[in-house]
Amino acid sequence: MLDFGLLGLRGAGFLLAFTFGIQKIGWYIAAFHSKAALASVGLAPLIAKMGFPAAFVLALWITFNESIGAFLIGCGLFTRILAASAALGMAGALYTSIQLGEDWLRAALYLIVFGALSLTGAGKFSIDRLWQTRTTTSVSSTN
Repeated sequence: MLDFGLLGLRGAGFLLAFTFGIQKIGWYIAAFHSKAALASVGLAPLIAKMGFPAAFVLALWITFNESIGAFLIGCGLFTRILAASAALGMAGALYTSIQLGEDWLRAALYLIVFGALSLTGAGKFSIDRLWQTRTTTSVSSTN
């Protein structure tokens, strides 16, 4: 039953990727076509306003976390490291939401889910487990 629960938690990755992740990628595609300064696109201005360093780099990292990273978490690939990265990004989102007086609940929920997945891993129904099983099988058969 635990593995079904982890599979359900990983569904948050798909939800994040197909909502906010696609939106953030769209911002950069639109900026590329308009030839706008990348430092003025997406979350970079907000990140700079909040006082975080390297705003453009952090904005790209957040975009990766909430799109490709979240999709891979949903698939159960590189789950622990990507979930830890996403949880760290959500901690920043939670801080920002609280500072701006905005709704912080969504960031808090994603922080909890990704924090848990970074500690537990993806579970039995994942690509991580499939690779682990194949690697163990191939090592056992070569001995």
